[in-house]
Amino acid sequence: MPAMSRAVLAAAAVATTVAIPAAALGSAYVLPSSGTQSGTGWSVAWTTVDTATCSVSSGTQSGTGCAAGAYASPQVAASAFGSVWLAGGGPSGTLTPSTSLQVVNPTTSAVTPPIVVNGTMNPTAAVLGGSYLWIAGQKTSTSYTTSVTRVVGVDSTGTVRKTFTSSVKANGAGARSIAYGAGAVWVGDSANRIYALSPSTGKLLRTISTSNTRGLAVGGGKLWGTDPRGRTVKVFNTSNGKLEATRSVAGSPNALVLSGSTMYAFSQQYLYAYSTKTLKQTGRWAAPLSGSGWVGAAVGPGGLWASNYVAQIVRFNTATKQFDVNARWSNDDTAGPLASAGGALWVPDTSASPFPSGHGVTRFTVTS
Repeated sequence: MPAMSRAVLAAAAVATTVAIPAAALGSAYVLPSSGTQSGTGWSVAWTTVDTATCSVSSGTQSGTGCAAGAYASPQVAASAFGSVWLAGGGPSGTLTPSTSLQVVNPTTSAVTPPIVVNGTMNPTAAVLGGSYLWIAGQKTSTSYTTSVTRVVGVDSTGTVRKTFTSSVKANGAGARSIAYGAGAVWVGDSANRIYALSPSTGKLLRTISTSNTRGLAVGGGKLWGTDPRGRTVKVFNTSNGKLEATRSVAGSPNALVLSGSTMYAFSQQYLYAYSTKTLKQTGRWAAPLSGSGWVGAAVGPGGLWASNYVAQIVRFNTATKQFDVNARWSNDDTAGPLASAGGALWVPDTSASPFPSGHGVTRFTVTS
């Protein structure tokens, strides 16, 4: 990879300043900001948009802001209904499982106040399927000893219209991935199940038993899934759920993304390409060094983009068949599954509290 230089520009002002305790302010606090990163032949501009109810712009802060009732930072980004949708934890200080949704205008970067969705928590993935945005997460017992997969379908206003709850209860069980295609919404969970849901009713169509599904995608009328522990990519028949192919990979595979008739799988070491017609591997490229698995991937400007948990994004240029962007924008933030909208990439900063960082979504635009 080419060497990178980084120029961090002045912090951008936040529309509304909310006082926070002076003790919470430290040198590690990352203000909403912007900057550029560049290398040989490429330049990426980035801007972090503050989505928090507890936010700061500049100057000395004091007081009792950020009290109980604040919302957790966004964990998932998805493109739906012409906007970027962010899903994160609900209000603190309550035992009711909930998820907060925020909508970002991809042109102005304006962010709506949180929309609370009750009954589900810990969102891990989201996808637009049919008339609804489907958000995968979990629902826990009151003692937090067991949990089940919980999926909600919301309309363009954020109103819950459809719900699905699995019957498999286990400690730590919950949804991990989601995809749409071949007439169903597909949800992979931690209890070794993939659920096919009706995109119009949310009802269960069929269940596939398989291990440790982290990433899901539909291509060529087949369902593709990654198994990080088994280090395999699996292909299932969408009509009957039968396993049709298993492909071994080096490194733990996570994110899947479809481009044309090719399914791409990101592992910690390589990017793999498979024909959706023959199901055979058609290419493999060494991926940039990653501090974690690639948790999200999307088709975006100039190629395929992937994000990971250490605030890093990369681009695989589908024209030149090589990685040509490798950017990090913070040493503190962590990134979740990303979305492509408005000619830019949107990556949620998933830190669990408003300080030292988090409560933001970062927009990346390729400038050269």
